Parts: sequence; C-alpha cells; structure tokens
Amino acid sequence: MAGSKYVNSDNLLVLENLSLGYNKTIYSNINANACAAQTIAVVGANGTGKSTLLRSLCGILPYRSGKIELYGKEIKKYKASQLAQVVSFVPSQSPRAKNFSLFDMLATSCYSRTNWIGKIDRQDSVKIEETLVKVGLEGFGKRDISTLSDGEFQRAAIARSLVQDSHIILLDEPTAFLDIANKITITKLLANIAANEKKTIVFSTHDLQLAIKLCDKIWIMGYNGFIQDTPDRLIEKGAFDKIFKDSLLKFDPNLFTFV
Repeated sequence: MAGSKYVNSDNLLVLENLSLGYNKTIYSNINANACAAQTIAVVGANGTGKSTLLRSLCGILPYRSGKIELYGKEIKKYKASQLAQVVSFVPSQSPRAKNFSLFDMLATSCYSRTNWIGKIDRQDSVKIEETLVKVGLEGFGKRDISTLSDGEFQRAAIARSLVQDSHIILLDEPTAFLDIANKITITKLLANIAANEKKTIVFSTHDLQLAIKLCDKIWIMGYNGFIQDTPDRLIEKGAFDKIFKDSLLKFDPNLFTFV
C-alpha cells in the first residue's frame, strides 16, 4: 500500500482507516500493523468491538470501510482456501462434539490441503502428533474432546490453528473461562508460539496484567480512539486510562491494573 506509514517488508497485517460494524459503524479509524513473531493483545471495554475486529480480520465478518491487507493484498481479494493458509481464528467458545477424538478435531484444520474426499496424508498426521506435544497434550490424540478440561480444550483449539499452519493466528478471549494458572499457561504458550514458530498472534483479552508482561504490542480500543504501541510506551503515555469512559478507575503503572 504505497504511502502508508505502517507498511514495511516485515508487516504481515496492515489495517488502514478501518471502520467496523454491521448495519452501522461501531468503531472507526483503526490504523495498526502486525509483524511476524509478534504477540499482540487487543484490549478495551465490553462492547467496543474487539470480537468484531478479530472476525473482520479473518474474513468472517465484512467491515464498513477502510482496508485490511495481508501480505500487501486486500483481504477481500483472497479466495477462502488462500485465506485459510494465511490466517486462522479461534473463537472464545468452540463447540465440543461428543464421540469426536482430539486427533479428528485437529484433522479438520487440514481441509484446505486435503484431497477431494478430505483424507489427510501422512505428513499431516505427523504434524498433528507433533503439535499435540508442542501444546502439552502428548498422548491425548484418541481422547474424546468432550472429556477435556477447559484448559486442555483451549490448548487443543490453539493446536488446531497450528495444524492449519496459517501465518497469523487470531484468538477471541482465549483465557476468558480459565482459572489463574491456566490463564498464565495459555498466554505464555501463545507468546512462545509467536517467538519460536515466527507466527503473528493477535488475541483479545481482559487480562491486562498478563498482556503487559507477555505481549510485544497492545492494541487499545479506547473510548476516544484506537492506539497501538509497546506496553512500556503505552504506560508512559497514560493510554490505559483512556480505555473506559466516565470511569473513576485509574491505571496503576506499578501494578499493571486498574484501581
């Protein structure tokens, strides 16, 4: 995108003057970028459009105006099979079907590269097993997914995106229903995947402390505008105080939370 201050050879994802919404605009003027090996948290008050943003970034929802570009190509110009190779999406609550093994759940992510009857090859089978090890679920392949704990299932959902082998992984509040220990485990897992697999991880969250400690960048959907930067710079700017409108809460830069 010639002329954009956000574009360079490292940017995989670029948002320019993006406006979100269905029949009406719910959030506008989003300008952001994401590079390989980055972990990015999206934060903001309920109802600002975090989930809508993520769903727009992967093509599930249309956007009102502006641009979303992946590798310099507008998202609207991708075919579904092409888009699946670039970006994947993990919803906040994935359905759990009974009598469906974890291996089979992960195998569904190979649809964009299977043959006409949907059969995966040995290379994908090996990748599934290796990915289970990577997310701490070694030996769980034959387990019925309905029997997994919340933490195990969230790791399984992340594993499915890794098997899809997209360059960008989007997650909608991946720690929302987890206890403290699993919140930390999942957030650290995402950061490690970004660093080690050179993936771009973008996830929405209300766990601001973990986002500040473990993420490379934070996108703030504030009440008076969108801002992106590193956690340290956002703290210096006092940007977190602009998340909530008409709130008596103040961000404590020492505790990394609101008081």
